[in-house]
Amino acid sequence: MNQILAFFILVLAIAIGEIVATKTRARIPSLLVAMVIIMVGFWLGLPKDLIDKTGLPMLAALSTPMIVTHMGTLMSLKQVGKQWKALLIGLGALLGIGVLLLTIYRAIYGLPIAVAAACPLSGGIVAGLIGMDAMKAIGRPELQVLVLLFLVLQGLIGMPIAANLLKRDVRKNWDKIIAKQEATVAGETDPVEKKLIPPLPKAYQTPFVLLAKLALIAWLAYIVSSLTNGVVNISVVAIIFGLIAYFIGFLEEDILTKAGSLTFFMLLLIASALGGMNQATPSLILSFVGPIILGFLFGVIGIAVMSLIVGKLLGLSWEMAISMGSTALYGFPGNYIIVQEVARTTANNEEERKAILDYIMPPMIVAGYATVTVGSVIFAGIVTRFL
Repeated sequence: MNQILAFFILVLAIAIGEIVATKTRARIPSLLVAMVIIMVGFWLGLPKDLIDKTGLPMLAALSTPMIVTHMGTLMSLKQVGKQWKALLIGLGALLGIGVLLLTIYRAIYGLPIAVAAACPLSGGIVAGLIGMDAMKAIGRPELQVLVLLFLVLQGLIGMPIAANLLKRDVRKNWDKIIAKQEATVAGETDPVEKKLIPPLPKAYQTPFVLLAKLALIAWLAYIVSSLTNGVVNISVVAIIFGLIAYFIGFLEEDILTKAGSLTFFMLLLIASALGGMNQATPSLILSFVGPIILGFLFGVIGIAVMSLIVGKLLGLSWEMAISMGSTALYGFPGNYIIVQEVARTTANNEEERKAILDYIMPPMIVAGYATVTVGSVIFAGIVTRFL
């Protein structure tokens, strides 16, 4: 099989996944569909080195620090600070996952499987890839499949939980939401934040200029991580450096999207993740049924308990607290899709829909930022050090 055909099969699987996700309003994750297609394809005779033949996995070491640094430019520290309660609940949810999976679950299945479950359950694809790399590094490549299974299934668990609890919370607080409606200014935006480094003129914000700036920060993160001899994972350093670089104005907001390169780098990440599916024999998948069921059970319990405790201390309803904590299981754009769906199906008119969005969107977006965008990367970088 030549490189072009291998590439076509890969992107076709991903494209079918996106079509299915769009048709089902993300209830069936695109990555799940792509994973099943590639896995079944391997069973039916596709070459086991299909993903390697595309040449994309060779760039995985480049894509991860670039994507993670970019993630630091998705929300300013000021915006995060305004929703500090959501930030604390998101971090509390990660703590709950870590405590249960690295104690009780670890006692049942051992440390490697506990870490393989904890990394993806803490957030998105980047945390999952950190876990997959760790499994490969310790000589347990079959556990890469387990990481990916958790990664693609967690949205099916977390999104229904959040959607139902948010609707319940909106109904409980309906009078409060409507009372604030008149005080809500339609289309209200935060004032432009002044940066230490002024933005480049638009004419110079070309794709290659933006990529060069992003690559510089990612490289600096690599240097700092290297100075620790890998004790501090490069992804942890990269997201901190991305946050700082965006805060001072060196990096533009959502920089990879502005550079028109986000899709390409995401393709590199997805290719790297799907490459591990060549280990996924039917017998191996069946052997993971127990760890997956218990992993989700302990993960959801950990999220719920810690979210309840932190939410109670902060004066939030248990429904909103657990909804925010559950963002660890799906993150963005899942949290965005959920709040839009809740507002659309609960409101009677456009004004009510806007009021509901103003109430539930900010905490859900920031909670997802705390879990998937920042927290999961740091969390995965820490727990993999236990191996």
